[in-house]
Amino acid sequence: MRWIAVLLFLATPVWAQVYPDYDRTTITDRADLLTDAQETALAVRLEGLRRDTGIEFAVLTLKSQAPYSAAQSLEDFATGLFNHWGIGNASRNDGILVLVLSEDRAMRIELGAGYARDWDRVSQNVVNRTFLPAFESGDYATGIADGVEDVIASIALPFSEGSAAPASDAEFGPWMVFIAILGSLMITGRRSVGDFFTRFQRCPNCGNRGLSRKRKTLVKATRNGQGSGEVTTRCSQCSYRDVRPYTISRISSSSSSGFSGGRSGGGGASGRW
Repeated sequence: MRWIAVLLFLATPVWAQVYPDYDRTTITDRADLLTDAQETALAVRLEGLRRDTGIEFAVLTLKSQAPYSAAQSLEDFATGLFNHWGIGNASRNDGILVLVLSEDRAMRIELGAGYARDWDRVSQNVVNRTFLPAFESGDYATGIADGVEDVIASIALPFSEGSAAPASDAEFGPWMVFIAILGSLMITGRRSVGDFFTRFQRCPNCGNRGLSRKRKTLVKATRNGQGSGEVTTRCSQCSYRDVRPYTISRISSSSSSGFSGGRSGGGGASGRW
């Protein structure tokens, strides 16, 4: 029987899938595209997002995909990596991964299975307007910082508040670039960035711009239970007022050391430069 086991071992494909390990659940910079200070600032930003919304957002940079899976497509590799790590809440599947391959000149935003496919279009807009212009000029640090802020403002925050993907966000392209730059300079200013973005959205009642948004925590999350809050959106041009509840994830004792078991169904967007 021993020789049968040996034969089975030798028959195992040498191309069996492997994935890199993460250094931390926020930023793993294996391609050395960021300074220590930039890594720390990004980690603080993403830790704050997880604390405030429960969304786990990871950034991974590699020089190339080849050492791990040369035969797979970028999309399949990102989905497999996302699921191997288990990014996001296991019931909401709201995790986000940004993968940057510097020598392959390729990147991807991978979304958890909880995001409807309409968010793929929003992801593609973020890739095209914020990540790629900086990467094309070789400024990876700016592309990552601004791109992450764009993902937070365009996808993470609206999704966490229960909003559907916008029907079209093409008209906000120039504004979103500015918002992303502003956000990267305001690493701990989550509410300011979100409120600034809201001002340029059209009121669903009167069609004018001038919305304001305010979040309020009703019940703080603890290690034993979820918290809750509400976000109120008002229009300065008419009587429009919308109040929506949102959930604040339970504080996990392992939040600093691991992900929560989320999965992706392959949603997101890719880019090459």
